[in-house]
Order: sequence, then structure tokens, then C-alpha cells
Amino acid sequence: MLILFSLLLLGLSISVLLQDRLLNAVILLGVFSLLSSAIYFLIGAPDVAVTEGAIGVAFVTFIYVLALSDQGKLHVIAEEVPPFLFQEKGDLRGAELEILQGFAEEMNLELEVEFVGHRELTSLIGGRRADMIAGAYFEGYLAREGLSSSRGYNEGQLAKIHSSTQKAGEIGIMADVDVFSISAASNRELRQFSSLDEMIRAYNESQIGGFIADSGRMSNALYRVNSPLRDKSEIDTLTEIEYGFAVSSGEEDLLEDLNGYLESLVRNGEIDELLSGYFR
Repeated sequence: MLILFSLLLLGLSISVLLQDRLLNAVILLGVFSLLSSAIYFLIGAPDVAVTEGAIGVAFVTFIYVLALSDQGKLHVIAEEVPPFLFQEKGDLRGAELEILQGFAEEMNLELEVEFVGHRELTSLIGGRRADMIAGAYFEGYLAREGLSSSRGYNEGQLAKIHSSTQKAGEIGIMADVDVFSISAASNRELRQFSSLDEMIRAYNESQIGGFIADSGRMSNALYRVNSPLRDKSEIDTLTEIEYGFAVSSGEEDLLEDLNGYLESLVRNGEIDELLSGYFR
């Protein structure tokens, strides 16, 4: 019996080392402690067996599971921007969702997506709060130190929508957008807004003479501009951009893995096939 249990311990030790998922390894360690407890009992050390059972099987396993409860997950925060990442009838959809699902699967992580407001993106990223920013993100969209941008997966433009009849007035931008990207907004003053809805409402009410948006949000923005004003609006392209993702600057390994995955999608042509179903 002792020889059998000893061989089982050896097999469990090897199995723990070969596990890809940490939770599975923790469970096997608990079984390892349980068998160790049985061996201690068989060799006449019941006090040690009880201690091993109480600490090794119950307490230590519980601590490990608690520590891993927030591990093994890819927590993504995003703005809801169709067709990049959005909800439809309670289900998540979008081109970025498919990219993130593939990346999470390759990394053996469980994907969690949380939609937040524009101003919350920079306050939630980093530490244990969120791993990645998605939702039509491009470099310069969030002017904050401590963010690293991934390689791009799709091209776009940053454009200014303005009234052809109203030559004066402020130009609206989303708060925290890096102003270097919008230097072509001429000499007109810029006014920051915390949401796209708020900025479009100000444009509809002639509080501003125009606003700046990227091509990913452009169709959504134009749809909300009232019809008479839409007919009098002009669109001027300011600069080219590339859509990607952002991670905290302290997550170099995550950024490297993400860039490697995006590069493989581009190299294999999978990204074109994926995007064609959402961007026509």
C-alpha cells in the first residue's frame, strides 16, 4: 500500500508540473496533500496526518484558490462602439470580441468584458482592476502616461465634422484625447466632452461649430446629428490612425503576447476575413 501511494505521489508531482491551468495544478496539489496525509497515518503518525489534512488539504488549497480567483482571467474594459465591440440583445458581438476571444483562448485565459464610460478607461486600467482597453481604441485617443498601445489591426481616420454655414465656434473633442492628433483643427478653440452623446447634442443645439471623431464612431455620430444640420455638415479628414488595444505600461509580457497574436492574424490573413464580416 505504501509503495502504491508513493508511486501515486510521484505521478501527481509530475502532473502538477505539466498543468497549463493554475487552478488544475492547485487541485492536484490538494490531492497530493490528501495522499500524504494517508501515508502519515499508515506509518503510525496520526497527529502529522491530521495536521497535513487540515493545513495541506483544506487551508492551503483554499488560500491558493482565493489567490487565483482573480487570476486566469483577461479583464477588458471598453467603450461600446459598433461594430468593434457592442451588445445586441444581451449578447456581446463585434470584430474585437472575436480577436479578444481568440487571444484569451491562446493564453488559456477566461475573457471578461466590461463596458465603461470614456473617463473611466484611464482610471480603471492597471493593477488588479483591468488588463486591457478595447472598443475602437487608437494611439492618442487617451493622452495618459502609463499606457502602451498594441500594434494596429485595422486602419481608420480622424475627421472633423463641421457646419458649412457656421464658420465660427468651438470644436468639440472627447476628453483626454491627445491634442497632437487634432492639430489640423485650425485655430478654432477646442471644447472637451465626457461622452459622444453629449458632444453631438451640443452640435445639434449649435453650442459648438463642429466636433472631431474617428471613423469608427463616425457613422454613429452622423446618425445622431439632426437631418437639417447633417445636410449642411462637411467632413474633413485630419489624420490617419490605426485601431488596436492598450495595456498598462507595467504589463510588458501581456503586450508582447498580444502583439504576437495580432501579428499572426495579419500574417495568416485571418484578420482580413474576420474584419470583412463587420466592415463592408
